[in-house]
Amino acid sequence: MNGASFHINLHKEIEGKNDGARNGKCLLNETSHNENIEKPLRHRSLCSATFFPKLSTSSSTWQGLSQKNNAFSNMYVMSLEETSSEMVGEKSRSIRFLNNEGPKWMKFPASIVLPLGVFEKILSEDINKEVAKKIASLGERIDRGDISKLKTVQETVLQIKAPRRLSIEVRKKMKSSRLPWPRGRGDDTWTRVWQAMKMVWASKWNEGAYVSYRNTNTTYDKLRIGILIQEYIRADYAFVTYTHHPVSQDSSEIYTEIVKGSVETLVGASLGRPMCSVTKKSDLKSPTVTCYPSKSTGLYTKSTRSIIFRPDFIPENTNGYTCSGIYDSISMENKEEVVLDYSRDRLVTDLRFQGLIHSKIAETAKIIEDLYGCVQSVEGVVQDEQVYVLQCKPIL
Repeated sequence: MNGASFHINLHKEIEGKNDGARNGKCLLNETSHNENIEKPLRHRSLCSATFFPKLSTSSSTWQGLSQKNNAFSNMYVMSLEETSSEMVGEKSRSIRFLNNEGPKWMKFPASIVLPLGVFEKILSEDINKEVAKKIASLGERIDRGDISKLKTVQETVLQIKAPRRLSIEVRKKMKSSRLPWPRGRGDDTWTRVWQAMKMVWASKWNEGAYVSYRNTNTTYDKLRIGILIQEYIRADYAFVTYTHHPVSQDSSEIYTEIVKGSVETLVGASLGRPMCSVTKKSDLKSPTVTCYPSKSTGLYTKSTRSIIFRPDFIPENTNGYTCSGIYDSISMENKEEVVLDYSRDRLVTDLRFQGLIHSKIAETAKIIEDLYGCVQSVEGVVQDEQVYVLQCKPIL
C-alpha cells in the first residue's frame, strides 16, 4: 500500500513555510535575516550550539539515548516533561523551556512527542525486518547518487507496521496530556494516526531534503526525525512576529503580521496582505498598525479541536546542514477555504481590541527574546483573546 492509494483525511503541510515561501507580496521578503546581530550575554548559550547539541549518528542512537534515560528506555511516546534535551528536537525543547521559564499566562498547544530514534527503533523490530532490508538497500543506491529511488523509499516507509504497544501508549499519553483523539471509529482512527506518523518520517526522503544534504560529508541515513503531536487550535487569528524589524533593521522594534484564520492563511499563497504592526520594545502597550489586511480567503478546520503531527529535529545536525522548512507536517483534518470579511472584524473596527492583540503578541515575543538572549521569530495563533505560541526560532 502506498501513499497515493491510501484514501484518508490527512492534510500535508510544508513545515516552516514562513521562511521565504510566501507569494512575494509580504514586506518580510524584501530583506534577509542573515545579519550578525549582537546578542545579550544573559542566556546567550541558549541560542548557541550548546543549546542545540549534535546527536550521535551511530546506528545505536536510540539505545544510547535510552541508557541515559533508563526510566523511559522502553517508551515510544512521552510527555515533554519526561524527555531530556538529547531525546528531542528544537520544537519540543523550545516549548518545554518556555513552559518552564515563561510567565504562567503564556499559552502553548497540548503536546506529546515521539523522540528522536523511535523511527529507527520501530524499523529494527522483527515485524519490520523485510521493510528495513528494502529501505537499507534503497538507501545504498541513493547514497551512490540514484535519487530516482527517493520516492520508492517514501512508499516503503508507509509499509512499516506499528508495534502493538505503540497504539496503547499514544492513546494513553494523549488522554493524560488532554489532546483530543481524532473523530472516527476505533481501528480506523488509529490507522489514520499511524499513517500520519509514517508520512512525517517518509518526508525525510523528499527530493528537496536530499539535494540540500548531498553536498555535506555525512550519510543522509544518520539524520534523526522525531514527531511532535500537538493540538491543532482552530484560531481566530494567526501571526508571525520578529523581534528585530526585518526591513528597517531596527533592533528596538518588533514587527508583526496577523490574519484571520490559520497559520496556513498567513504563510500560504492566497492573494492579499496581512495586517502589519510595529511595536517599540520600550512601549509594548502602544503598537502602531502600518498596514491593514487584504487577504481574501482564510483556511479553517471544521472541528474546534484537532491534532497535527509535526517533524521535530535539530536544525543543524551536521556540517552546517539546516533542515528547517523541508519536511512535512500532517494535519488530521483538511481545511476549508472561507471568504474573509475584514470590514466587520474586531481587529479592524475595534481599536481597543486591535491594540490589545498586537500588544499581547509583542509582549510575548519580547519575553521569548529575553529568555533566549537572542533575536527570535515567533509563530502563533490567537483564540478567544489568548495568545498561543506554536514555535519560535532564533534569527542568527
